[in-house]
Amino acid sequence: MKTANEILEQAVVVDTHLDLLPDIESKHRSGRSNVLLEDYMDSFKKGHVDVIVSSIFIDSALLPEMGLKRALAQIAAFYDELDSCGGQFVLATNTKEILEARRQGKLAVMLAFEGAEPLNGDVSLLRTFYALGVRILGLCWSRSNWAADGSRFFDFDYQGYGLTEGGRALVEYAQKLGMVIDISHCNEKTFWDVVSLSTQPVIATHSCARALSDTPRNLSDEQINAIAKLGGVIGINGASLVASFKDPHSASVATLADHMIYEKKLAGAGILGVGLDQCDRLNSSTMQQPQFRDVFDIIPTHEGLEQLADALLEKGLTEDELSGAMGGNIMRIFEKVLG
Repeated sequence: MKTANEILEQAVVVDTHLDLLPDIESKHRSGRSNVLLEDYMDSFKKGHVDVIVSSIFIDSALLPEMGLKRALAQIAAFYDELDSCGGQFVLATNTKEILEARRQGKLAVMLAFEGAEPLNGDVSLLRTFYALGVRILGLCWSRSNWAADGSRFFDFDYQGYGLTEGGRALVEYAQKLGMVIDISHCNEKTFWDVVSLSTQPVIATHSCARALSDTPRNLSDEQINAIAKLGGVIGINGASLVASFKDPHSASVATLADHMIYEKKLAGAGILGVGLDQCDRLNSSTMQQPQFRDVFDIIPTHEGLEQLADALLEKGLTEDELSGAMGGNIMRIFEKVLG
């Protein structure tokens, strides 16, 4: 039987959610450069990571006026990093580019919205971001915006709204362009509105099972089954408050493995993915609010992926299932939607 490390070496390893662009842009504003190489490359390599899906995320304090400007600044900072990293990182927009980067020993970065706020109601602007390389559309963070309403971490009674008229047009246009729709952070109404419009698999880039961690931020059994029915994937969220809402201090790698085993038993191994959502290193005013004081990264750097892989093997995942969970399943969706 192969070891966890051997499986990671051979698999296409994908982390479906990291706030990489906001971190790069923030550090550039403080005078830093070469952030990819100095702050990330070592742990990516030790974790055998091939693909990082990086969000474009705007702090609440900057909205709505600065949303578009800051989103473009994050992409510009990322392009500057590509210029200075000696070719060790590349922007990827489809599976061919991912596999070619892996063949050359480079790390592929894919770009995603974590909230449609930067578009500020103008659906046509999505084509501009598509031209800049964005291929994944997360409709909202856990707040309300012009397109859709998000889940709340702590408010179990909040009902909110679903997709707005503009949000429906945005989802339809994104699918026409050939973008993957991400439903992490969506509230129940938004989730089911998206499912009703979907002509392709949807993904939850960084979510856990509500049955094991009861917060509106997580996915119910019905939602998990709906994602599976569409052929989608759920990237397990490594934030303590998401993985273990009632007792975040107890959250561990075993907690994440338990979520993934639960999802497998409910909806099949094809739904499994990894979206660690590492936040400890980020200087985000949104995440520094008092209600998030118990949030920490269960897997603080990507070299910890081997621990998660070990735990999943111990809990009964086969080698093929583990390879799928570490990236093969999401690659299937990328190939189907992005080509």
